Amino acid sequence: MRRRPRKLSKLLIICVTGALVLFFGPFCFQVPSPQTQGIDRRVLHERYQKNKFIGPCDEEVKLCGKDSIKEGAEERGEGGDEGGSIDSRPLAVFKDGVIGNYETFDPANRTGPGEYGEPVITKDEEKIEAEMSAREFGFNLVNSDKIALDRALPDIRLKECRYWHYPENLPTASVIIVFHNEGWSTLLRTVHSVINTSPTRLLKEVILVDDDSDKEHLKQQLDLYVKRFEGLVKLYRNDEREGLIRSRTKGALLATGDVILFLDAHCECNKNWLPPLLSRIAHDRTIMAVPIIDGIDWTKYTYRSNYYGVHYRGIFEWSLFYKESLLPGQEEGRRNYKSEPYRSPTHAGGLFAMDRKFFFELGAYDPGLEIWGGENFELSFKIWQCGGSIEWVPCSRIGHIYKQYTIDRKISLSYRIPVTKMNYMRVVEVWFDEEHKEHFYNLEPWLRGTPLKNLQPQLEFRRKHNCKSFKWFMDNVAFELLEQFPPPPKNVEWGQIRTMVL
Repeated sequence: MRRRPRKLSKLLIICVTGALVLFFGPFCFQVPSPQTQGIDRRVLHERYQKNKFIGPCDEEVKLCGKDSIKEGAEERGEGGDEGGSIDSRPLAVFKDGVIGNYETFDPANRTGPGEYGEPVITKDEEKIEAEMSAREFGFNLVNSDKIALDRALPDIRLKECRYWHYPENLPTASVIIVFHNEGWSTLLRTVHSVINTSPTRLLKEVILVDDDSDKEHLKQQLDLYVKRFEGLVKLYRNDEREGLIRSRTKGALLATGDVILFLDAHCECNKNWLPPLLSRIAHDRTIMAVPIIDGIDWTKYTYRSNYYGVHYRGIFEWSLFYKESLLPGQEEGRRNYKSEPYRSPTHAGGLFAMDRKFFFELGAYDPGLEIWGGENFELSFKIWQCGGSIEWVPCSRIGHIYKQYTIDRKISLSYRIPVTKMNYMRVVEVWFDEEHKEHFYNLEPWLRGTPLKNLQPQLEFRRKHNCKSFKWFMDNVAFELLEQFPPPPKNVEWGQIRTMVL
């Protein structure tokens, strides 16, 4: 009996396979509906203003590509064969001595106040006006106004960072900046900095969310100014004061890029900051990528490193006060190069990048969180315990101005306790185990028993998605925390001591 030629056998297999696909394909594959492909962002804006938030993977507007985090994991290859393994996703490549593919060469010898992060000096006759501006805006606007909106910064990255080659096909980014009564030059320097330091094909848009500012320069003057960017910068305004947390969720709803990247309104991006962040998310869409935050002085606008070549990562005290610790040796050992990203239990909250769909699969921020405070912990614990991770990225550096004065947020709230404390309680009650809740309340005994509204959806989310315990988080992620901040002892008694005036 003669055997069929090998080429003929392969041809028969291809034909039969093609026929099966044509016959069964319509039953096995679904084409995305027009509703999921073209969402009217203005409709989302109007709905947000009406309802204040949109829940996880909202069915009506089809915010998520998958119905759940579990299905998202299957897409990544963690629960099935469709997406391929994480190891097969694109990675950055280090080529010692070979300049990276996204590196640029900036013109040298720029002159002017504040160039290359040099200090700007306040003249004697300016000191009163400078102090007044600092009390109004948080920092010295007199000196800020002297500095070019596109000033050059010193490249203080690790030398290795110049030799990283990142994937060419990176996701696009929507940079979201929320502001309220921000100074003119600090806000616009942030915008110019983002645009000037980002590869054009990767920056989808800059979204400005005005949280009900009442400063005159942030009204028509700003409307006219953003027109020069020809649609790249989009300005939205809240109808009433919402606070940072809800305004960020609104910005994420309006975004059209693959990745949402949150910045504060007084930042300056350093050289080649964007590709290192996007590269990590391209490799694994469940990574929150966090840049290294440099310091910009509030009065002289000097640009400096906060870490001076030493790696830190975000942790916390048991009262949920944000802290940072030296990178533990076992985390250091996971890397081949000092400039590689590394895992962190949490982050400061102001600056980070996430896959947009994953952000909403996690339910975005807890809609019960008010104004500002605790949202960094809520999102961090949720990411780690529900299947994602957080990485700090040494080759991505952004300067941030820390305000000298606390500015009135002009929000009237009728809560029995400070809003930040209420936010911390929500985080603790949802994401801590019973044992760890006691550590918090032993330090904050006066908060124990305070009623919290509408926690059930958050608790149900944790249960439905089989999120890991807080003990798992402590054992596997924040393992150095107990050594640095041991559990506080139980209170024997607590209360107030008052002096009786006779």
